Amino acid sequence: MSKEWNLKEVPYQDILDVRSELVQLRSWQKSLVYLDEFFDGKVTRNKKDMRMRYYSCQQLYQVFSGDFEEVLKETEEILARMA
Repeated sequence: MSKEWNLKEVPYQDILDVRSELVQLRSWQKSLVYLDEFFDGKVTRNKKDMRMRYYSCQQLYQVFSGDFEEVLKETEEILARMA
């Protein structure tokens, strides 16, 4: 049984672009551990400390969310070119 494969060549630059996007996402890994520590279920009675931790987590999440959306959009565009 013979199957004919229709393979499309993927430009090397597209592969490098996807790799770059993955590296950018991976760079968030260490920073997001901080959010995990914040939401570990431990409650502090110090309201000032809690407000400071909440504010920093909020800022970190907003920056991550914006960056993630941008990387996702760029990666989708690269993958669309590959298809």
